Amino acid sequence: MRSKVAQRILAETPEETKIFARLYADIVVRVNQLLKAKGFSQKDLADKLEKRPSEVNKWLVGEHNFTLRSLAKLEAELGEPIINVPQRKPMGTTGYVTLYRNNVINTDVAYTSAWKKSKSNNKTALANVS
Repeated sequence: MRSKVAQRILAETPEETKIFARLYADIVVRVNQLLKAKGFSQKDLADKLEKRPSEVNKWLVGEHNFTLRSLAKLEAELGEPIINVPQRKPMGTTGYVTLYRNNVINTDVAYTSAWKKSKSNNKTALANVS
């Protein structure tokens, strides 16, 4: 259950901010899936993109907005689609049909927890990353 403060903040958050956060997270998860599948590190990707590793890290922790150009570069280097945009085709005279590519995308992500021991011997989660 969310606290009343959290509920109020969420209610006051503009819809475009919620959409932005969801899309950004989806892109970061997809890029990390592709890195893992190809056995690349962030440094390997940075080398391929001729970028500094710190810049690629900023992309993948949410400290930098992706541009269409940076997404296109990522997709070209990783050799897989990162985002898919549906296409609409006219269907007769009555409307449109939305077409999606039939790409099979594995969305299974294995996560492992990293723990930090505090003085009271309670485990405190630092991160939940793969």
